[in-house]
Amino acid sequence: MLLLVTLRSPRRVLVVLLPLAAAVTVTTSVLLMTGERLSIFHLVGLLLVVAVGSNYSLFFDRDISALLDRDRTLVSLLFANASTVIGFGILSLSSVPVLDAIGSTVALGAVLSLAFSAALMPRPSYDTEGNQGFPP
Repeated sequence: MLLLVTLRSPRRVLVVLLPLAAAVTVTTSVLLMTGERLSIFHLVGLLLVVAVGSNYSLFFDRDISALLDRDRTLVSLLFANASTVIGFGILSLSSVPVLDAIGSTVALGAVLSLAFSAALMPRPSYDTEGNQGFPP
């Protein structure tokens, strides 16, 4: 509901939520395919994936028309993602099952969230005068 109030468009809410749903689905599928037995701690990890991934989706949803701003945003997102993956990746190496479950889930989900956010966001459109904008 908060996204709907903030974004003011059901279509934009769906566009922002689509990469999150894809990341959660693929992360869960990969965990199951590797023989992992899912626990409540994986669910906590998936909630963190949604929290981190929503930031990526919302950044890609913004209209960043200046090239310098766009480049800075992409570098910032890549740095934040790398920090998240390294931090939770180290947790995934733990022999403690709780830390392993949360770490492996969030590390994989964070990478997938960024990838899906970049891939599934609509590209800027140009009006008849050549001005860049995003569809409503």
